[in-house]
Amino acid sequence: MNLYHDYCLEDFVLDARFQQWVRYQQPVDVEFWNNYLTQHPHQTDEINRAKMVLSSVYRRFSSPISDSEIQLEIQKLVDKARAAKEHQVIEAVEETTPTPIFSLYSRWIWRVAAVVVLGLGLHFFLTRSPQSTYQQLTSGQELVEKINRTSSPQRIVLSDGSTVLLEPNAHISFPASFAKETRKVYLSGVAFFEVTKDAKRPFLVYANELVTKVLGTSFLVNAQEGAPKTIVEVREGRVSVFKTADIEAPQNLVGQESKGVVLTANQKLVFEQETNQLIKTLSETPQMVVNSEEVPNFSFSNTPVSEVLKTLEKTYQVDIIFDEELLSDCPLTATLTNQTLYEKLTIICEAIEAHYEVIDGQIVVHSKGCK
Repeated sequence: MNLYHDYCLEDFVLDARFQQWVRYQQPVDVEFWNNYLTQHPHQTDEINRAKMVLSSVYRRFSSPISDSEIQLEIQKLVDKARAAKEHQVIEAVEETTPTPIFSLYSRWIWRVAAVVVLGLGLHFFLTRSPQSTYQQLTSGQELVEKINRTSSPQRIVLSDGSTVLLEPNAHISFPASFAKETRKVYLSGVAFFEVTKDAKRPFLVYANELVTKVLGTSFLVNAQEGAPKTIVEVREGRVSVFKTADIEAPQNLVGQESKGVVLTANQKLVFEQETNQLIKTLSETPQMVVNSEEVPNFSFSNTPVSEVLKTLEKTYQVDIIFDEELLSDCPLTATLTNQTLYEKLTIICEAIEAHYEVIDGQIVVHSKGCK
């Protein structure tokens, strides 16, 4: 404990262990500082004033400013306060009527507090304003917020039985119990949703500039704050994606999709903030949607390519556009068990001298046939 024997107010303010005690009140720190005060009563005033300075900072700025940011600001501002203190002492010496040393010291203490609070207030304004989209959407509402501060996905169960797999650093807010008309949640970050079906209550995910509307399905939303793109990717089922301004139209909430983009299994939508465009495409790694017992045998022997493509279409639930009559005369012998969907398509197209492309979330196969 001798380490702190000669500490003054600013030394305590800058000390990491002292800051931890004031900010988090962990039992081990509480015990340490209570024992220290008992054994060093002559420093009680210094410690109480330092504690008061830090408490005013942490109480006023309880928003998620990082420890490093707070530490940097306190260091800078206390340096300025030290300079102000030295200047104040010089002024006091020069005064014809001496100022009581307690009054001088007390004024400096509150000057430190005012400078720290004012400085952090300016820091908060510059770094946190304007509010993020997520903060704007959730402000003023009575919501439960979950933040994944771990390094692994975190599973959250909502009041309707829907589940959310929240990725690290993601935030999600939702009501403790959903309303009778709709089920609204608000997301910042990446999350995978498995939504319980309820035809009477659409499930709405607000994330950045997009709203994803579903009745019951599974999908992923990637809406990281400040990212140039927001992505919605469907695992199975069907979703509608709107720009936030469009979803406010009442007709869109009751089923009309005129302003939304409809996505089905293995499709995704990318919203590019810079161009304000919604781009519909396929997932980078389409997954089989059928149950494990329904997975077909991908070993083909002189099978018409038209049948092979229909098998892929059914298994992955993606639209594959091709000339059925033209490709019915193209036989394929190949084993396509371990390849991805795109690898399967590449092998098929190479075998019949064709090619494919992805257009608006669909696969289009171009071929001249095999006659």
